[in-house]
Amino acid sequence: MIRKVLVADDEPMDRELMQEVLLSLDEGLEVATARDGAEACRLVEQGCFDVVFTDLKMPQRGGLEVLETARAGEPPSEVVIVSGYDDVPTAVEAMKKGSFDYLLKPISADQVELLIGKIKERRRLIEQNRYLQAELAGGAGDIVGQSSAMADVCAKARHVAGTDATILLQGESGTGKELVSRLIHRCSPRRKGAFIRVNCAALSESILESELFGHERGAFTGAHSAKPGRFELADGGTLLLDEVTETSEKLQAELLRVIEEKEFERVGGTRTIRVDVRIVATTNRDLAREVAEQRFREDLYYRLNVVPLVLPPLRERDGDVELLSRHFAQKFARRLGKPCPRLEESALEKLRQYAWPGNVRELENLMQRLVIMDTDGALKVGDLPPYVTGSAGPFARGDRVLGPTLADVERQVILKTLRESGGNRTRAAERLDISTRTIRNKLKKYQDEGHLAESPS
Repeated sequence: MIRKVLVADDEPMDRELMQEVLLSLDEGLEVATARDGAEACRLVEQGCFDVVFTDLKMPQRGGLEVLETARAGEPPSEVVIVSGYDDVPTAVEAMKKGSFDYLLKPISADQVELLIGKIKERRRLIEQNRYLQAELAGGAGDIVGQSSAMADVCAKARHVAGTDATILLQGESGTGKELVSRLIHRCSPRRKGAFIRVNCAALSESILESELFGHERGAFTGAHSAKPGRFELADGGTLLLDEVTETSEKLQAELLRVIEEKEFERVGGTRTIRVDVRIVATTNRDLAREVAEQRFREDLYYRLNVVPLVLPPLRERDGDVELLSRHFAQKFARRLGKPCPRLEESALEKLRQYAWPGNVRELENLMQRLVIMDTDGALKVGDLPPYVTGSAGPFARGDRVLGPTLADVERQVILKTLRESGGNRTRAAERLDISTRTIRNKLKKYQDEGHLAESPS
């Protein structure tokens, strides 16, 4: 988005005319003016302008110097050189120095409107590209599986992808909800648009609000420049709200408004922004129960639950453990530049018998470790950790459970961290790298289950 524009021209009539044209295009624009190049450079150094229109020839400092100053800022401004002279060599020099365009006077309102539109699109694509490069650095693979349970989910995902309906993906952690959401995007009419993801569980309320809706310069300490949010970046594409149940009541109300009205304001801003975004939300909780226990807004639940899809846990995906094991072994062997080790049948049988509480993510991490530690080209039962083989640990299939459950360990860690943090939930959440809402929900659960006499404040 474009918020602040500077017009630099030593001709009062040209300067005022450009200012009027810009204000007529967008009432939300802040348009500052400079009477010469020196004043323009000073204003650019003092403030952050999205776009700078500068005359080429001005007293004290010319347009090319204004261009260099504006492009040296962080973030750099888009600069348009305006001139009354058809000077090809100067135009070429300006473009080499980063000018967005070079216009000859007189300039029409239609030219300015077209140019502003192009700059908006360029800035949107730059922001999208930055985000997507960061996402790609984390890697995102394809869905691997041949079980009927997973095939059914993928078939339904492809079927609903052609609509604009909001989709709610439910399933245990590590079942592949993000991969299914990417499949929906790839199969949708929006596939040429951006796929933008935000992890609602990983951020505090204030940071998450800024990430979702963006913020204006000066909206809070450290907001040195305006920043578009994930909704703006996803305009025309798909937005994944990962672990949406971890949002606060305030953010749930704001999400409801965006879904219903397709508009919002940035943090610290007053201008209403409209977007066209397809929402896919995920959760590893029973959302209907969260609503019944008044931890999640009922109206937002109905808006998100238009098309619900439930992903099966790995223990219910017959045949997929072997397929995924071989897939991950090959993946990490390639990454490490070593031959892919052979999985012995006895080891595969142990992998099939294990319950996989962490689902596909747990299997992937285990296979990475096994490939790294392999020295003889074969993965045997003896290479597997005791909790997988059933000699120790709680997670083998069957009636026998050895040691504490995963829920017991999680509860002990959370309560211990909370005690060490003096009962401060925010500090405990930061140490555990989870949201304060997660802490609050866990404590409520422990209290309901009788593990706490009273929920710590």
